[in-house]
Amino acid sequence: MSILRDLGLWFWRLLPANPIVVRVVSMGSKRTPHLAARCAYLTVMIVVTVIFGAGFLKEASLAELAKGSTNTFMWVSLVQLGLMSFIAPVFTAAAITQEKDANTFHILLTTPLSNAQIVLGSLLSRLFFVWVLLLSGLPIFGITMIYGGVTRHEIFESFGLAACTGLVTGSLAIAISFLKFGTRRTIFSFFAGVAIYLLLIFFLGTSGWGQLAEAEERFRLFGVDLDPNNGVRMSWLAAIHPFLALAVVTGQTPAPDPAKLHGYGWPWGWLLANPQYGYMLLTTLVSFVLILLSLIFVRRGAKEGENTIGNRIKAFIVRRDDTERFRKPRRVWKNPIAWREAATRASAGGRSALRWMFIVGGLAFGIALLIAYESGAWGLTPGKPADVRWWLTALIWMELAVILLVVTNTAAATLTREKESMTIELLLCTPLTSKYIIAGMMRGLVSFAVPLISVPAGTLLVFVGVDLFRAGPAVTTPEAAVCVPLLMIAFCAMAAMIGLQFSLTSKKTMQAVMISTVIVMGAAGLMWGCGLAMKQGTPMLTAMSWPFFPFPAIQGLIDPEALYETGNQNRSDLVTVRVTRVFASVLSAAVYLAITYSLYRNMIRSFDMTVRRQTA
Repeated sequence: MSILRDLGLWFWRLLPANPIVVRVVSMGSKRTPHLAARCAYLTVMIVVTVIFGAGFLKEASLAELAKGSTNTFMWVSLVQLGLMSFIAPVFTAAAITQEKDANTFHILLTTPLSNAQIVLGSLLSRLFFVWVLLLSGLPIFGITMIYGGVTRHEIFESFGLAACTGLVTGSLAIAISFLKFGTRRTIFSFFAGVAIYLLLIFFLGTSGWGQLAEAEERFRLFGVDLDPNNGVRMSWLAAIHPFLALAVVTGQTPAPDPAKLHGYGWPWGWLLANPQYGYMLLTTLVSFVLILLSLIFVRRGAKEGENTIGNRIKAFIVRRDDTERFRKPRRVWKNPIAWREAATRASAGGRSALRWMFIVGGLAFGIALLIAYESGAWGLTPGKPADVRWWLTALIWMELAVILLVVTNTAAATLTREKESMTIELLLCTPLTSKYIIAGMMRGLVSFAVPLISVPAGTLLVFVGVDLFRAGPAVTTPEAAVCVPLLMIAFCAMAAMIGLQFSLTSKKTMQAVMISTVIVMGAAGLMWGCGLAMKQGTPMLTAMSWPFFPFPAIQGLIDPEALYETGNQNRSDLVTVRVTRVFASVLSAAVYLAITYSLYRNMIRSFDMTVRRQTA
């Protein structure tokens, strides 16, 4: 009995009574940013439900009502899973690096807390808010069960996929935080790595190579009609990809009968027959391994100067060069802040290798999509560009979402890192004015974002160039290669200014990152819903309004036919609509840049008062 009592007490102190969990949960639940995050999340979910649920309510047939309810459940589940894929890193990425930037991590190591309490407390205290957000949307999913077509098992499986996605991304965030230093690099590494993984596995899974022959063939995937001669089956990669597993849950790509998989043996047969449960199991195991890895490196950084066996072996293998070294002098720009942000590793974005992976990987995906279309791979049919337009639009959407998240988080950490590292006082003691400081940081953000924007711009340019030499129908429009980068620059400028604004008014990186991310992505989601509502009007109205909404603007430029309501065959005014869309895109970019400049001027006026009040 004493052993059981000791184990129970150990478990109680490890999780429920963990001081880190108690502190973060009790204090964070009372903060306005967390309330704003919950409200924004629920608003996005409600808007998606209303948009996709309003149409089928007009149907009189119960079968049509059930079919519409199933479609609504599919889209709400997609949005929920997409949000979980990127919200969890926002909450967890700065869990440890925030302590390191504030120089309080070594104080945390001097407390009686064990390694397990530090790791699990940092992880679960952040995942608490993620899972609470997830549970808050449960009543919305319950609405889809009213008209049938959706079962409680499908709802709980969808929630399980989202919860495990949050768990594995959160565990990975904690592991990277212990292995690396620098909140900005951690955040960028996360979003770039998550996006590359999701895109790569999804493209492989939906290709002919990634489909399981024993599964049932379907001719519609996530609302997209496929070629009747080239359908899509469940992928054998579904157990390691959340969206492929969700396609099984929502019935887009049903899992095969277990009797057809007896030749695969265990556990492969079970994973292929139940990919949604396999994904939950595998992500849980990976999270457990990442937590164990984090336990090893909790106090490793504090022992860097000690003469341990590992340090002696490393010193023997890697000989230090004791000769005098010289560094080539560098010319500093007129604005030293801009030079530091653009030319040194002290910039907010850093010089992470994952940025180059994002650039190379994004262009590679675009070229692979073009090759698949020309060769008829991945279920694409040469000469029928409708499907490849949808995939191209989805690729650019994913890249835009990552760029907005990265730019927003980088901007939100720009000034708070100066406050947490106690270097803001040095800036205030220099002759640099607020205009020089803000302009320099904006210059650094621009130099950070432009290479990322070149990825979708280069992809569209490749498609446009190929269209000029192809005899068949064009995949996209020439104006898309010009207007899409222009709009992305305007959208990113607005996102960067919002992040900078909250970086100025907030004292902590986590607070600034969370608020700015919720505002930017929440506003983008609401505008997406408004764009879908505008599609109910005339094509001319859609062409005039869509460029002002980030994600619909991309779709309208890449695929002009998306401006028309489904079933509307009147294409006589397509040229007029395209011209209107181009002028509206230029006007939209001008409006966004004008608002950004207005916020910039206001930030300059309030900079000195805000910063000096915080440092007083």
